[in-house]
Amino acid sequence: MPKVSLTDFKVKNLKPADAGKRYDVMDADVRGFGIRVNDKRERTFIYYSRFPGKAAPERRSIGEYPAISLEDARKKAGAWRDLIKSGIDPKVREEEARQAERAAATQKLDRAFETVLDRFIKARRRDGIRKVSEDEKDFNRECLPKWKGRDVSSLTMADIMEVIEGISSRGAQRQALNMAQKIGTFFSWCVDDEVIEVSPFRAKKVRTAIGEKVSRNRVFTDKEIQAFWKATEKLDVVPRSVYRLLLLTGQRLNDIAQASWSEVDLEKKVLTIPAARFKSERDHAVPLTDDAVEIIKALPRWKKCPWLFSLDGEHVATIGHKLKLRVDMAMVAVLKEDDEEATLSAWVNHDLRRTVRTRLSELDVMDEVAEAVIGHVPTALVRTYNQSDRMKVKRDALTRWEGALAGIVGLQKTSNVVSIREAMA
Repeated sequence: MPKVSLTDFKVKNLKPADAGKRYDVMDADVRGFGIRVNDKRERTFIYYSRFPGKAAPERRSIGEYPAISLEDARKKAGAWRDLIKSGIDPKVREEEARQAERAAATQKLDRAFETVLDRFIKARRRDGIRKVSEDEKDFNRECLPKWKGRDVSSLTMADIMEVIEGISSRGAQRQALNMAQKIGTFFSWCVDDEVIEVSPFRAKKVRTAIGEKVSRNRVFTDKEIQAFWKATEKLDVVPRSVYRLLLLTGQRLNDIAQASWSEVDLEKKVLTIPAARFKSERDHAVPLTDDAVEIIKALPRWKKCPWLFSLDGEHVATIGHKLKLRVDMAMVAVLKEDDEEATLSAWVNHDLRRTVRTRLSELDVMDEVAEAVIGHVPTALVRTYNQSDRMKVKRDALTRWEGALAGIVGLQKTSNVVSIREAMA
């Protein structure tokens, strides 16, 4: 079966197959993707893979050329690949989408906020928008209590500011600005879906009242790291484990908190965050140090529960604002043990990630390795030509950090403790 780098010119000029026959030309750039040509010169884009629930690989049609372009066919093949990696049959997903569209077409338009919000979330989920579940939770928490039952067309900028300023008043400016962006997206979708004619959202009004996003530079000191580690001792095993893994690995909160057992290989000591839920849309392999492995091994196992971190065996645990406040209070108490006047500057969970990244540099870890550890996206050229997961050097880096952290918090790990001052000397 020939493989070539398909182009519009090549697809357009494919010759018909011999009478009564057909042939396939597979793309050299996208695995499993190709085009089938019959004796009438009808060209159909295809995708060849082992689909979920199927015993053997099979070939499926993506669409006929030129009704679907090469570019769009490639995108669809990529979407199918991501679904298959997540254990979802694209055929099932597309049938669900068709049923949803038929239901929407026959259903009388209801402009109550909760109904429109439900349609908005379903559309985002259908389109594969990342963090749609997180967006749904944010809308349900911040907007639904105030706007339930309201006609979307009756909502004004004053209503929006009531929500945004309420969040900001909790001392969460960045969260307020993020929620404002989500609300703006929601109302833009309402316009596109012809629910309303004009969006009431005004970004300038938000910036005037709340301010601009400011790049954070908060990094924990040694004393704050000590206080954080001691504070987490007061938490139950699940949230304690999440917080300590954040400090050991430097990963994003949800990349750790929403991990499943299928993503962990304790024998190889690796956590693989799949592309479907990783920000850079590529698999991210996180080496697990000995301490990280011990934390995971100590987690409770629930029958038929896929999540690493669950409080009830049915749902993934939520590491929310109230829990963060408990950690804050415990940290202040620890700091005051040595200094009654001690205070704690405001911090967010993401600051743990920045702390790890900074400490790696202080341990003389090369920048490109440190960036690989926390999963920052390399340049397009590097992504194209370097497919290495850099596992060895990433593991070495996190092992050095594990040792330094042990020295800071007073753990006995004489084999790999490296002080920051020694590393900088």
